[in-house]
Amino acid sequence: MNERMEWKIKRIQKGIKQNDVAKHLNCSCTLLSLFENNKGEMSNERIKHYKQFINDYSKQ
Repeated sequence: MNERMEWKIKRIQKGIKQNDVAKHLNCSCTLLSLFENNKGEMSNERIKHYKQFINDYSKQ
């Protein structure tokens, strides 16, 4: 399993919707999906924010 898949699983386990992450990152769900499925790229800065959002996420 690659790192992207691990982050995707972590996001799903926390109940975070792809749409919520995309809004936070100011990108499309398509881009996020392509990235998580290892079919597209995002900037290093956006990846940093992606990981930070998932790590810091807590349900309201």
